[in-house]
Amino acid sequence: MNVSIYDFIWLGIALATLAADMFIGFVLFPIYISAFIVFILDLFINHIAVEVGIFIVLTVIIFLIFKPKIKRFLQNMPRIENKSFVSLGEEFFVEEVSEDGYFGKIKKDGIFYNVYSQDKLQIRDKVRVTKVDGLKIFVEKIDDNV
Repeated sequence: MNVSIYDFIWLGIALATLAADMFIGFVLFPIYISAFIVFILDLFINHIAVEVGIFIVLTVIIFLIFKPKIKRFLQNMPRIENKSFVSLGEEFFVEEVSEDGYFGKIKKDGIFYNVYSQDKLQIRDKVRVTKVDGLKIFVEKIDDNV
């Protein structure tokens, strides 16, 4: 039983994919399970070509066994939509303005949203939402003197 640099590489692959998988929903488990198995086998085999071959075969086999469950899991994951919670016609005060004045930020429920305008904006200008396209919010300046 010899410890080699490859032991640490297999252990590193296993731990890195396990850590990454915690953030994306446990779909990389065939990789880190295979890497852990090859890490243990490397203590006895010590032949990198054989280890890589075993790793690839194990990963494919584990993936094929669990493919229906992985597919079902991915289909049931909640969808993240790129949309703002700002509606057409809502009115806001401009919180920040870019140097050119045609780009700014508004605040709703503690969240800042980027806004675009054809009118030059200043801080504390009152604006109305005219168009919402995903996260792009287009506004027009409201003249309070009317």
